[in-house]
Amino acid sequence: MKLISGLLLSFFMSVYLHAQTVSIPGKPTEDKLPINMLKAALKHININVHFPYQVSESGDISFTRITQDINNGQLDVFWSMTSKEIEHDFIPIYIPIYRGLLGMRIPIVKQKNQNLFSNIESLSQLAKFKAGSGTFWPDTEIMKSNGLQVVTTLKYQNLFPMLEGGRFDYFPRGLHEPWQEIINVSELDLTVEKNLLIRYTAPNYFFVSKNNEKLAQRLKGVFDSMIESGEFSQLFFADSEVQNALSKANIKHRKIFDIKNPHLSAATPLNRKELWFDPIRGQ
Repeated sequence: MKLISGLLLSFFMSVYLHAQTVSIPGKPTEDKLPINMLKAALKHININVHFPYQVSESGDISFTRITQDINNGQLDVFWSMTSKEIEHDFIPIYIPIYRGLLGMRIPIVKQKNQNLFSNIESLSQLAKFKAGSGTFWPDTEIMKSNGLQVVTTLKYQNLFPMLEGGRFDYFPRGLHEPWQEIINVSELDLTVEKNLLIRYTAPNYFFVSKNNEKLAQRLKGVFDSMIESGEFSQLFFADSEVQNALSKANIKHRKIFDIKNPHLSAATPLNRKELWFDPIRGQ
């Protein structure tokens, strides 16, 4: 009887511990806003974070692999720029992690092409140049639908040597991204372009499996509480990439080209002004 009771206790404890752990992509030591946001949110509801990938591979996981691992249960949460298709396939948490900064794209170019866009005055002129992007990234279709030329590859890491090698002319990146990226590939002759900004609404959300509605509800509740308390905004402004972007992007002196995102769903929380940050107005 004692043996059976012990086995039952062990079983329920293992179920309980598993239920209190959420698996996400990335590295335990990675200082990224989505990871820090998620850690903070899960801490509020006493859930531990688990990183199932090997450290050596976690920086080279494709979007396809991540979504497969969500569906097979190896991962519980991932984050991505949204699209109608992704929102159909997974449950979105309609809180834009980067508060809209991802839809403000500034190019990485070759050093010798720093002035490539200095005389660009129209979208039709910009369309003469080729952008680089991920094959299945939502922004690839956004750019194509606005008449821009796009060269794609499956792996993010390939885009930097492809740019230096002249396969395309520029690599548009979210406002907070390019400075650290060119440091990461300092062996390549790349720089952040100074004149151009392509802008569209492109929120980056957390997503969970269709089979995990309870987790989605808990995450939404805790993020709403963090927004109301100001913690969400504090984490946003404390992020080193966000700080770097706001200090270096020089947005007010860039030519801004607004393009449309035809892949936004009707559920996009455009009416919740507290969720979005406008660096041009500083609020």
